Amino acid sequence: MREEPGHISQPELAGILHEQWGLAPARLRYLPVGFGDYHWELTDAAGGRWFVTVAELAGGWRGTSAADGYVDLRAAMEIVIGLHQAGLEFAVAPVPTAGGQALAPLGSGNAVTVFPYLDAEPGEFGGELPDGDRLAVIGILARLHAATPLARRTAPARGPVPASRPVLEAALGELGQPWDGGPYSEPARQLLARHADRLGRALAHFDELVREAARGGTAVLTHGEPHPGNILRDAGGGLHLIDWDTAGLALPERDLWSVAGDDPRAAGRYAELTGRPVSTAAMRMYRLRWSLDDIALFLRDFRGPHERDEDTELAWEGLSEEIGEIG
Repeated sequence: MREEPGHISQPELAGILHEQWGLAPARLRYLPVGFGDYHWELTDAAGGRWFVTVAELAGGWRGTSAADGYVDLRAAMEIVIGLHQAGLEFAVAPVPTAGGQALAPLGSGNAVTVFPYLDAEPGEFGGELPDGDRLAVIGILARLHAATPLARRTAPARGPVPASRPVLEAALGELGQPWDGGPYSEPARQLLARHADRLGRALAHFDELVREAARGGTAVLTHGEPHPGNILRDAGGGLHLIDWDTAGLALPERDLWSVAGDDPRAAGRYAELTGRPVSTAAMRMYRLRWSLDDIALFLRDFRGPHERDEDTELAWEGLSEEIGEIG
């Protein structure tokens, strides 16, 4: 997020970092990166550097309960810790607290995780992976999916239907009255009204794809969002996956659609490494799911109280683009 959150107290955050991780912040600098969670760079009193994330636990894809969101996020972070401990070096795992926990609460609605600070360059969200990197990430995903036995009993199931779908359906059903949450509420309503029929058809098509994809095979352990923005390249050229908070059991195409895309070589490489062919229906389903989820979450924010700032401007651009491109 580009704007530093006003509802998160930096002194309180510093206190949690010292109490739970034993880190005495000499410097805590907000980082305007990512979209959804909030991030800081921590330099401790000994000169060590850490990457700190604060996640909002209620709303969005995690559902409405902060308590349920905490359980879900803890399960995901414990998965990546287990993967890293099992030797999957590409998995960037959080540093446990002094008490061995993967995260710590901050107030009643947020959670803190701490990661080692990597001197590595991220890709760009929405960008294209170079051919060599695409095949390398396919190899990483094949290894991750093969590691399913490490977490099958504890990993959350990630069903294909987004938890945000009721938000989208409610918005489509309430287009006849003004929306007054903030400056983008009415523009969002008008935009949605112009494309309501197309979105209704997209939802129906999504349901068809869900039924077809369900015949495609068993679930595996997935990352959930292995797009270029969540891939880091270190100084030695090694690739690392970050942002594991949506990790869970799903069809492998949940990961593959954003990496393989329409590249038959990438899909063929995955089949060669795993013995499992890539389902075209599942690829289409997850691609459409991503768009529908984004639209629903943007609409949720614009229907609620909000201000005009850099984050909402970016959200408006995202909503306009997703609605304009959905088929």
